[in-house]
Amino acid sequence: MEEKKSDVSAAGGQKSGKLKKYAAIILILLLAGAGYAWYSYNLPEKRLARALEEADALLEAKNYEEASAAYEQAEGINGVSPEALEGHILSELYRADGLAAKASDIPSRAQACECYGQVVRLCDEAAAALEDPSDERFAQPRADADAKRTALQEEIAAAYDKVECYVEKEDRSGSFLIPGGNEAACTQYFDLAVVNDQYYPYADRINESLQQQKDDYFADPENDPSSLLAKAGVVDKDAVCRDYVGVEGTYSGQGLLCIRMAHVRNIGGTQSNDYCGRTFRLSDGGEVSLGDLTGKTDISLRRFVRRAIWSWLQQEGYTEILKSDVEDYVEDRRADEYKFCIRDDGTLCLVIDQSVPFFADRQQTLEIPLEIDEDQEQ
Repeated sequence: MEEKKSDVSAAGGQKSGKLKKYAAIILILLLAGAGYAWYSYNLPEKRLARALEEADALLEAKNYEEASAAYEQAEGINGVSPEALEGHILSELYRADGLAAKASDIPSRAQACECYGQVVRLCDEAAAALEDPSDERFAQPRADADAKRTALQEEIAAAYDKVECYVEKEDRSGSFLIPGGNEAACTQYFDLAVVNDQYYPYADRINESLQQQKDDYFADPENDPSSLLAKAGVVDKDAVCRDYVGVEGTYSGQGLLCIRMAHVRNIGGTQSNDYCGRTFRLSDGGEVSLGDLTGKTDISLRRFVRRAIWSWLQQEGYTEILKSDVEDYVEDRRADEYKFCIRDDGTLCLVIDQSVPFFADRQQTLEIPLEIDEDQEQ
């Protein structure tokens, strides 16, 4: 009997051991399966697919701002995802369309413009990221956004009668070498006018043009103080040396911005004044000529300028200037080279300075008011 009990006990122990072994194997398999499932679930391509599905749902529901953020997060999951890039761009484009549809004033239109600009930037970045010139999937949304932004900018600019600006002075005054090894002080600076209206869409266009004018002034060897002093034969360290471009004033109104500037040079007592003002059209930020403002063709503009100068000289008593000199000046200049300015009161004036041959020996600058008579055009 004891032997039978011992056999049963041994058999039970063996059975129990097998069960534990099987249980351990099953547990290992379950853990392995769970680990594989977790690993598979978190594969980059699977995570990307889930992220795109969520973003697509937001886009379909017209939650464009949330969809844009979701697509942007998806872009970093599994390398470059064209689908995520495209979804991000479309979300921003639809969001811009919504802003444009609701825009009722300049600030809201400017916000829509900025959003369209963001779409253009995203398209350029996406195309660069794909590194495939043949893939043009972003070309159409970019063209759409750019066209809509341009139309809005034109609409905003058309509402501007005037803009505000301020002046920044870049001062490079100092001491410069003169013949004989001495140094002489020279005043040199450039007054840079800057348009600072936060909503005006063509501020950068005008500011870049004015900035280039400043850069060209300082880059021109003819404006180097040492060269100026040497050419003038200045040897006195206390000699007067001034060379600068100064803003004399600005006018903005009637859809125009006129910045009145002059390049003034006084070296060793010899002074010159060269008017170099600029006038811009606010509707597109482009520069305008006297012909643009008067609406006159080349031939009639020359006739108009000649008549205005001669009448003014006679009225003001400049009897020593010959009419033939005026005629030669008018004919020798291109029609778009006639200098002009707009005074603070809005008066359009023809400018005659020392660059004009018959006025070269004078240090003053004439501003001749212009009265545009439509009958004179005939």
